[in-house]
Amino acid sequence: MIRLESISASVPGTSAGGERRQILHDLDIEFRAGESHLILGPNGSGKTTLIRVLAGFHRPAAGRVLLDGAPIVRDRDAPSLWPRVAVLFEEPDPQFLTDSVEAEIAFGLESLALPPEEIRSRTAEALESFGLVGFEGRAPHTLSAGEKARTLLAAVMAAHPRVLLLDQSLAHLDPAGRRELERRLVEEARSGRFALIRTHQDADSPHPGERLHLIEGGRLTDASRMPPEAVLAAKDVPFPLAMRASAMLGAHGSWGGPLAMDSASLAGGLAAAGSPGGAAIDGDDRSRRLSTPREAAPGDSRDLGSRVTVLSFHDVTYSQRGASGRGPLVANVTLEVGEHECVALVGVSGSGKSTLLKLAAGLMDPTSGSIHRAANANGGGRPTALALEYPERQLFGRTVEEDVTATLWVDGVPAAERRTRAREAMEAVGLDPDRFASRVPLTLSEGEKRRVALASLLAEPPRALLLDEPTAGLDPEGRRAFAGVVRGLCARGHAILLASHDLDFVSAVADRIAVLGRDREGPGRVLTQGPPASIWSDSSLLERAALPAPEHLFAERALRHAGWIGPEPMSDAESLLATLEKKLEGMRAPRSEWEPQGRMNR
Repeated sequence: MIRLESISASVPGTSAGGERRQILHDLDIEFRAGESHLILGPNGSGKTTLIRVLAGFHRPAAGRVLLDGAPIVRDRDAPSLWPRVAVLFEEPDPQFLTDSVEAEIAFGLESLALPPEEIRSRTAEALESFGLVGFEGRAPHTLSAGEKARTLLAAVMAAHPRVLLLDQSLAHLDPAGRRELERRLVEEARSGRFALIRTHQDADSPHPGERLHLIEGGRLTDASRMPPEAVLAAKDVPFPLAMRASAMLGAHGSWGGPLAMDSASLAGGLAAAGSPGGAAIDGDDRSRRLSTPREAAPGDSRDLGSRVTVLSFHDVTYSQRGASGRGPLVANVTLEVGEHECVALVGVSGSGKSTLLKLAAGLMDPTSGSIHRAANANGGGRPTALALEYPERQLFGRTVEEDVTATLWVDGVPAAERRTRAREAMEAVGLDPDRFASRVPLTLSEGEKRRVALASLLAEPPRALLLDEPTAGLDPEGRRAFAGVVRGLCARGHAILLASHDLDFVSAVADRIAVLGRDREGPGRVLTQGPPASIWSDSSLLERAALPAPEHLFAERALRHAGWIGPEPMSDAESLLATLEKKLEGMRAPRSEWEPQGRMNR
């Protein structure tokens, strides 16, 4: 059991040498073995600080942390909290301590002076349990982001912790893999093995039995008890889509009982409430409809067939040099991206998405095949620019403005123009220039750092922009802002190739999706390409690629079947909620403007 008693905590101020900023206020909460807690909040709300306080890494400004009834003391002679408390953060590379997967898992066990036979036994069990058999000798830096996350999780779970803290540490796993690992950890925690406290920025529903919290204004609240109006007002919090939809209905007086946490409870609540047309929803029919793919929507109205190709792969294969006989990472990839076009790479962790982006950027050369990058028409500027999976690593300036304008300074752009373009780039990613231009980058939250790194690319956009997991770590406001950035760049003629596990974001911005997959231990290949609606409607393809359909499709189906939205397809969660809001606003109009089709059962 770990408990916070009147905990307050502060973080560095917004400028070098400035006053510290209080971010947690008088927290009193207890986390027990047998419980799982999911903590939501916008970027900069204090989630990571809370995790660091619980782990004993951050000294509270006031209050104390108790582990099994004893205060956690932070000094050189204090006993280690390992393995009673285990913590993992979002970026995996700085957390690795050894040069192989097997050694990484064994390292923590060796630090406990366990007998060699037990170390071997636990290591083998962890390798099997987390799908890492065959990876034993791999160096961590050669793994995909998802494989790195599973390796670190295997290493801490092999030590049998009493408290497990996860700060967005599974954010870079593919959706199906992430949800399965989360489900397993939640179930193990609720069996009494440990207490699980985790944070994320994905609009996923909590798992059964998991407690949902909101951190806002430095305090924790029970999110499941929030009134509908409060849920709707918190636009920068990644509440589950079903929760937002039921909150809209609740604020209108058309939803009774607790807010829905997933599409199944949304469908059940809609069935109980009835519909605007008074039609009842048959439970078996609802289940069938929620498992049936949506029919493909009409394609984009733009004529992409006549576009100018900016980036093209022709039969590209890539194998790592010195890979000890390992096969290629990707093989026979043919793909084009044109002006005004956004193409998204989707697939499970390790299917080759990041590899293709690095090849496109020229950071690696293909083993065979060819890649063509169109030069800028005026001969200047950059043909391509890549934002890596952890773009915040590139931050080095004394202020945010310095980081954003670094390339412009190198190119000799005058100071006044640099400031103007920096403001435009920051606004494009949802950062208020008046608040953030003079901030020291190291004082930002992880999500804010990511926005700054992206803004530095937008200050001088290349002809082809390459993005690896651009929305990871961003709150909903950041995602919305960046979706607008992508659309704006495409409208101005730029080509965008991005890799993402955020399927809702992909649905919102991509003209075309390239689905990558692997057969057994083979290389990553492009299984198919097409507009989002046609990809999500192909259930056999999704099964082969081990991808789920985006959550908004299930909520859309439930709301349409209940009569709350019409037949028009929705591109993403935002368009779905906007359509529902428009319907509800129409129902508030005078009767002369809107005639109900039937009586609502409330």
